[in-house]
This record gives sequence, structure tokens and C-alpha cells, in this order.
Amino acid sequence: MEVTNSNEKRENIKNLILIIFLFLLTIPGLQGRYKFINETRLNGAYKQEEKPSFKSFSHESWLNGSFQEQYNTRLEQNIGFRSALIRVYNQLTFSLFGKGNAEGVVVGKGNILYEDDYIKEYLGLYYVGDSIWTKKAIKLKAVQDTLDRLGKKLIVVFEPDKASLYPELFPQNYQLVEKKLSNYDKLLQEVTASGVNVLNLNQYFIDIKDETEYPIFAQCGTHWSYYGATLAADTTLRYLESLLNTDLTDMKIVQNKVPDIPRHPDYDIGLAMNLLFMIPHPKTADPILEFIDKGNNKPSALVVGDSYFFNWLNNRIPERTFKDCDFWYYNKKIVRSDGSSGGLAPERNFKDEIMRRDVIMIMITGRFMHSFAWGFDEQLFDLFYPGQSNPREQFANQIRCYGDEFKRMYKESVAEHISLSDRIQREAEYLFYDDLKNNPDKYTSKNDILLSYELAIRNTPEWLTEIKRKAKENNISVDEQIHNDAIWIYEEKYGKN
Repeated sequence: MEVTNSNEKRENIKNLILIIFLFLLTIPGLQGRYKFINETRLNGAYKQEEKPSFKSFSHESWLNGSFQEQYNTRLEQNIGFRSALIRVYNQLTFSLFGKGNAEGVVVGKGNILYEDDYIKEYLGLYYVGDSIWTKKAIKLKAVQDTLDRLGKKLIVVFEPDKASLYPELFPQNYQLVEKKLSNYDKLLQEVTASGVNVLNLNQYFIDIKDETEYPIFAQCGTHWSYYGATLAADTTLRYLESLLNTDLTDMKIVQNKVPDIPRHPDYDIGLAMNLLFMIPHPKTADPILEFIDKGNNKPSALVVGDSYFFNWLNNRIPERTFKDCDFWYYNKKIVRSDGSSGGLAPERNFKDEIMRRDVIMIMITGRFMHSFAWGFDEQLFDLFYPGQSNPREQFANQIRCYGDEFKRMYKESVAEHISLSDRIQREAEYLFYDDLKNNPDKYTSKNDILLSYELAIRNTPEWLTEIKRKAKENNISVDEQIHNDAIWIYEEKYGKN
């Protein structure tokens, strides 16, 4: 009898385990179907797939596998408790291995969070070459001089970034990478030598990083903290006072609130990691500000920059210190000083926008240095010096400004063991040559035509071989020989006049 009872107990336990197992298998499907428990959505940008459906089923889609692939993707995206399971997985990989499962997120020493683009820029991995920065500095100085004559000021503001401030906290794999000349290093060198108005907040933050009462960069955020942004804004206003030779609105911190839950975006990278628990971090301050007007000495400003400026907007700093201030986000979307939308920058009359400003600021952090300044600096130069831009360089600038295309160039340069500058130039030459064939009426100046001849020579192997022979015979460089032959062709076709 005891043996029978023992067997029955074992069978009951087996059945219970089977029931629990089947329940665990079916509960995600039931949750995905009926949503009987509200789930917290994941942070970040995600494409919401439609629910699995047999509507796309066909004989052809079954045979080529597209139906199965689509159905499986939709099934995975709509399974119940998916968000919770992802958070559990992310928490385990972070807690056990110090890994952040968010695109581009790097976990440094002491669980400081970086975005890897900042680190690659700081280390010089994204360096786009010397000549581009020399040319940009010359153009910026020419524009600045013209604006000075019109009673306006152009300022380049180098915003800080965590990679520049805390390279000692990089994870081991980045610690082993030798730092080379970066885009920031070279551009700062060139604009300083050229006499461009520069406010280097990056160096300012490096100098004060160990002396401030509160963190100037949040441990789990990618931007300056609100406290750091306030210090930067005050420094910028004092710089503008010196440049404009006038008293501007004073701004002072009345109180530093220290909230238990950090104000967005002081924890923005932490949110993107989609963990179960917040990462322990030093608390950041949320300054309460007071503004003291100095009469009517408020300039009209145009700021072209990145997301760092939103901390100033959120604390109403531009609204209280400028007569009016439009923010051109990546030189695309316009945000007014009160936070309202102003439409799109390309839809505005560029000349009118420039002429009605007293101050024009280009503000950029290290991550985007390769894309300086999202084409805005080139627009300024073309406004005052039309017809002098090189079309090949215009295409190269577009590549540097387009994030996905730039990263493709970077990956291909690494794979091909060539410089990033050379890979971008090759792509720019191809784009120009292709556009020239499809739209010849766009390129009618002598410089454009000469450039098209030079590209034709470079892309014709037999012709290039002959050029190399002539260059050796004439004891000059291949580039010089190409240019000489392009001039000869032009003069033969269009006449020496």
C-alpha cells in the first residue's frame, strides 16, 4: 500500500510539473493575444511589427521563405511579456558581464555610460583628414570678417563630451587603442590659428571636472547635466558680453534642487538600456535660476547645434537672455526659444534669417565633429562668396553629415585598410561624376568642367597610365600632370579666352 501511495505521489508531482510547464509555454501566447496584464513599453526607437497573419501566404512566398521569415519576425515581436523578458536579459548581462544591450552604448569603469561614437571621435578613429579642416577654418574666417563688417558676430562653440572628460574610465578594449589626432584637435588648431571666434567649453569642463559641487555630466546620461549646462550658459553669456562689448542679462543659481529621480535627460542612456533596476549613480542637481535684465541689451541670436542645447531651452535660458533666439537642430528642424516649433530650416529664406541676427552661434559636441556644421558653414560661405565651392567637396560634406552613410564609409575604410578621408573622397568623386552625367547643366563653370576632366582621367585606366608616364617624364606629381592635362583639354575645347 505504501509503495502504491509513493508511486501516486510521484505521478502527481510529474503531472503538476507538466501542467506548470505547459502553463509557462502558453501564458506568453495568451498574453500576446489578450493583453490581460499591462506591460511597460521598452524605451528607445522600435518599429512595431503587425501581429502574425496568414494574409501574405502564397505558394511563391512559401517557396522563397519570405512568408516564414515575416511570420516569425511578427511572432517574436508580439509574444506576451516580451518587454519584461528583454529587461530581465538586459539586467543579467549588465549585472554579470558589465555589458549594455543598447545600440552604441559602452559601459566604462564604475558603470559610467558612454556612447561609442564619442569615444571613436576622441580617439581619432573618425578622423576625416587635414585638408578639410584647413579649408573650413579659412572659410569661417572669411565669413566672420564679412559679418563683422555688417555688425554681426559669428562664434564657434565647442561643447564638452564625456569621452574627452573621462578617458581614464574607458573600458579595457578602448584603453588599449592609441589616441591619434582627432577632428576636434585639428579643427580647434585651425580655427584658433585663423582667428575665428571660438569658445572652448570642452576645455573649460576638463579644467573644472574635479572642482564642481555637483556632477557636470551625469553618470548615466550622454549630455551635460542641468547643472553643467547652467555653468556653460553663464560662461557663454560672459563671452558674448566681451565680444559684443555690452552688458547682457545676468543669470544666477538661486537653489540647486537634488531630485531622487533624475530629470530627463540626465539618465537618458540608462533608460535606453531597458534594465529592471536603475543603475546606482551620483545624484545630479536641477538648478533654480534667476535672471536680472540689463535694459534692452538683448541680442537676436541664431543657434545651429545638436541636442545639448535642449537643456538650455528646458531651463528657459535663451528665452530670458536673448531678444529672440531660433535653434536650428542639426540645421534642419527649427525650435523657438519658447520651445515651439518654427518649421524647417531649408524652407526659410537663408539670407533673411542671417541678416536679421546679431549673433550666430555654431554649437557642436565631439560626437558630431566630423559633420561640422551640418552644412550650415558651407551655406554661409556660399551666401557671401557664391560660385567658389568645389562640387566634389560638397558631396564629401554631405557624406560626413549623413550618419548612416558616414558609418558605412568608416567600416569600409577599415575593411579596405585605407584612410577614412580617402574612402570619403572616392565616394564623393563617384557621386559628383554620376551627377555630372545625369545633370550636366548644373556644372557650367570652368572649375566644374576642369574637375570633371580630372575625374575622367582618374577613372580611365589607360589614360591614367599615360598621365603617370608624362608626370615622370616632366618630373612633376601625378596630380599636377592631371590638372595640366585637364587645362589643356579645356582650352582646346573652349578656347584660351
